[in-house]
Amino acid sequence: MRYFPAHCPVSGHSCSTRSNRPGVHKIAVTLEHPVLSLEITLRMLMAFTYLPAFVTVVFRGMPTVWRGRHRLIFCWLVFMQAVHPGRHTLEELARWTPAMITAWRFGRLLTAAYWNVHLLVSWLAQDLMATLPAPANGILYLFGDGSHADKRGTKNPVAQKGRISQHHPWFFGLRFVLLMAAWDSYRLPVGFRLILPKRHAGYRSENALFRDMVEEFVPPRWAKLVIVGGDAAYGSKANIRMVQDRDKADAARRWSFVFAIARTWKTVEEKSLKNLVTHVPQKYYQCTRVPRAHAGQGRKTFWTYHTCLNLRHVGDVTVVLSKRGRNVGPKQTKILVTNLAELTPSQVVCIYQKRWAVELMHWELKSGLGLGEHQVSGDKDRSEKSMGIAVLAYLLVLRVCHHEIAPGKPWSIFQLQYALRLRVMTNQVEHQVKVKMAKTRKAA
Repeated sequence: MRYFPAHCPVSGHSCSTRSNRPGVHKIAVTLEHPVLSLEITLRMLMAFTYLPAFVTVVFRGMPTVWRGRHRLIFCWLVFMQAVHPGRHTLEELARWTPAMITAWRFGRLLTAAYWNVHLLVSWLAQDLMATLPAPANGILYLFGDGSHADKRGTKNPVAQKGRISQHHPWFFGLRFVLLMAAWDSYRLPVGFRLILPKRHAGYRSENALFRDMVEEFVPPRWAKLVIVGGDAAYGSKANIRMVQDRDKADAARRWSFVFAIARTWKTVEEKSLKNLVTHVPQKYYQCTRVPRAHAGQGRKTFWTYHTCLNLRHVGDVTVVLSKRGRNVGPKQTKILVTNLAELTPSQVVCIYQKRWAVELMHWELKSGLGLGEHQVSGDKDRSEKSMGIAVLAYLLVLRVCHHEIAPGKPWSIFQLQYALRLRVMTNQVEHQVKVKMAKTRKAA
């Protein structure tokens, strides 16, 4: 007979029996393995006593020289951020670790100024891109998008008040921008930056941070074409010129872009795109159907019109007007621009639809990996490293459990976390049984 926690992925059962400790559930199940027939009490998330070997192998080649025991504490923090199902505060994560791994040590690690979280994110992302299967067409997509993590404490030096638009409610929290790489059905974060408040001395705009991440990104060897994309907030002249400059400097591959742009852009003839959107006759729009990128089946219907224009500060591009219905007015028409002249309007819309994956990643980072839940304040670097731990946990889950992703099928970080919890809890049970049996044999 063996006790397992309620809703434990090892047992797959649920339980209504509660222990005296709040939040701890127990259930008795019978195991077929003879070695696991010993009676041990496990908590809802068992206290881990050692790091699994496959976790230490992933972090073996880190490009950072750690001081003291910071390497071990760092591995524990990323590991617990990846497997913990509840609140991701430092105190809560430290509850399920060995006695020497405390919340105070986690906080000291985040305070240490000698290590660079962006270097570690870039290193692990490069390792993951080399591990995952390469696409047959050699196309890599880079999409950027900004978001925020809600905070309540007003003492955080980088927390700020804002809202997405005048139609959205106000929020208070940390703003950040995320860079995502995608191909086939895979998506992974390759960089992030914290957006400082405008009152801060080191403030930089969201687009400037996006350009820095794209310029620092090193594509994998299999990438023959890199397509950079974003919504209208990222469709700026500086971003487009950055992609064009990267294309001239990189002889190993092509760089191109698919951006949504504002209707205030003008051609070299001083004609505004607003006039094009407003006055194109309805009969010139063609119906096109685009497969759903993440729903697995079905198609989306769009009505598109395309033309070649010479935009100011950019040059010759293909402009695609896209709307969801034939009778939709000009205000709901999206303007897409690309320098890939060989693409059809359907392909341009399909590429832009892949941008939705970065929205899914924001949701997964906040809901599944506790981005922004660390109770850290007083220093900008601590907040940035705290957010970087959640990004590293996302990459760790994907690095360890990528074999759970079926080719061409939709997936989420939650199902990979479930598989990871099952694996690490099984390893922990077997480790505890081996230790106890070794002590029993030694005593005998």
